[in-house]
Amino acid sequence: MLKVGVIGAGQVAIRHAAAYAANRDAAVVAVADTDAERADELARRHRATAYHSYGDLLAAGGVDAVSVCVPHHLHLPVTRAAADAGVHLLMEKPIANTLAEADEMIAAVERAGVTMMIGFVHRFRTEVLEAKRLLDEGAVGAPATAIDKFCSLGGAHPPAWVWRKAEAGGGVLMYGGIHAVDRLLWFLDSDIVGVYCRLHNYTGYGDVEDGLVAMLEFASGTTGVLFENSPPYGRPGGWSTEIFGPDGAVRVMTGEAVELTSGRRSFALRSSDELHFEREIDEFVAAVLERREPSVPAAAGRAALEVALAIYESARLAEPVTLAGRVPVIPGGTG
Repeated sequence: MLKVGVIGAGQVAIRHAAAYAANRDAAVVAVADTDAERADELARRHRATAYHSYGDLLAAGGVDAVSVCVPHHLHLPVTRAAADAGVHLLMEKPIANTLAEADEMIAAVERAGVTMMIGFVHRFRTEVLEAKRLLDEGAVGAPATAIDKFCSLGGAHPPAWVWRKAEAGGGVLMYGGIHAVDRLLWFLDSDIVGVYCRLHNYTGYGDVEDGLVAMLEFASGTTGVLFENSPPYGRPGGWSTEIFGPDGAVRVMTGEAVELTSGRRSFALRSSDELHFEREIDEFVAAVLERREPSVPAAAGRAALEVALAIYESARLAEPVTLAGRVPVIPGGTG
């Protein structure tokens, strides 16, 4: 039985704790949050011990692994402390706010010999898994273009720290759009070698962006576009990803369905389950118990972060940016 601590007791931590409760090989035994009321409530729900700091939770011992569900700027210090304690980590996205932080985190867990999995939970959605299967079997041919269109409720709906750069590292891109970056990297199985972006802060409820449009150049030759927004007035358009190739197109409507349209066949799968957190937790628990690398390793978190930071740099410079060590492959492309 894997004994788990949950660090943070907010929205996503509640989902993590419930998913552990559904796993027969794990149990939540500790919860930590600086908000004592939240920590106590989540701990009571799972008959766990409440702590009011992650340091106290780790110092008390008795946990084999932790889910880290705290503001992004705390990911590095929590990782240091967990690695020192020999504790495995399921780290919520993004891995960190800077590449230097991500590299230090990866080095710390490697030295300690513990596992760190990144919480790109979209990879475990029914419709996303089916889209990946279709793309891997060549249903659209070699992908040519891709677009991710994302709109989530902003304003006061997310925690307040999401709109503060010092804590979140960025806005809609770091909080939600990082999922879109990972989805495209995973779907297309190709590095992003160049980006060009414009950011917007059109609602003004923080010092970070609430909207962006970015063009992505993949090493494979695919051209991608991110269209990410987080306004305070609902979710027009929801969240969709579309990938086009010579033989067909795949469209993912997050939380709803996946569709394939091609000259040879059409296919649609409706998605009614919400088991993505359970599948993510199952993979993390199995990876730890089986002593293997998880399907979403720390390297995936670093790769998505590298792209996100290049997007921010492109917006700052108002010009295309080539990712470090990557070579654009399209003549006249970014570089």
